[in-house]
Parts: sequence; structure tokens; C-alpha cells
Amino acid sequence: MHLARLGTRRKPEIQMSPLIDVVFLLLIFYSVTTQFVTDQRLKLKLPEARTAEEVGQGRERKPPVITIAADGSVWVDDREIPEARLETEIDRIVKGAKDGAVILKGDQGADYGVVVHVLDLARAAGARSIQMSAVKPQRQN
Repeated sequence: MHLARLGTRRKPEIQMSPLIDVVFLLLIFYSVTTQFVTDQRLKLKLPEARTAEEVGQGRERKPPVITIAADGSVWVDDREIPEARLETEIDRIVKGAKDGAVILKGDQGADYGVVVHVLDLARAAGARSIQMSAVKPQRQN
């Protein structure tokens, strides 16, 4: 008895449902485990200033933000930038910024030399307005 001749031969096909399930599970896994960089994750402690104001209120588009953490790392719009690429990245964001404005957020414990270096790079790139971030001290009753 020849079994191969009795049945009809099926064409091989790819099942899409398991593939879609796996891709969907990977997407969920990556979206749940991704850490979004924020000032809270950097544990940034801005210096206090009595004259501090809210920045970017009423603007269509806020200026790009350069953040200097306490450990000396520099972040441009929530992406850590290595020292080797810092100058080109600051040049890129200053040229793309509306009115040549950038916001500089420096941790209270950040190395002053790093802050001055970033200020120098921003000014050399053509930044016309560099806003320094600070927080208002809390009122003591």
C-alpha cells in the first residue's frame, strides 16, 4: 500500500499567526522594559534662584535642552552624548533651534569646568540665547 499516492500533496505555507504573536510579544516586552530618560532618572538637582521663571510657556516649540548631570555626563534632549560627539551634536541642535536658543540644565553638583565647556561649545555653534535652568526656593512659613 502506497500511502504517498493515497493522500493529496499539500503545498507548504507559512503560518502568519504565530509570527504575529511573537512580534507582538516582543513589542510589548521592549515597551515595558524601556527606561525613558527624564530628569528624575538622572536625579538632577537644579540650583535654586529667587528669580527663576517658567521656561517655554506659551511657545509652540521649546528650545532644545542640554543637561549636565552631577557625574559630568552631558545629555542633549534626553540622549547621553559622548565627549567625542559633543561638539557636533551641540552644533546640530543650535543650528536647528528656533531663534538659536538652547536651555542649559546643570546639576547643582556638576563640575563647573564641564558647564563652561558646554557653554563655550554652544556659543561657538552660534547660540544667540542660552537659558540657564534653576528652581525657585520653596517658601518657608
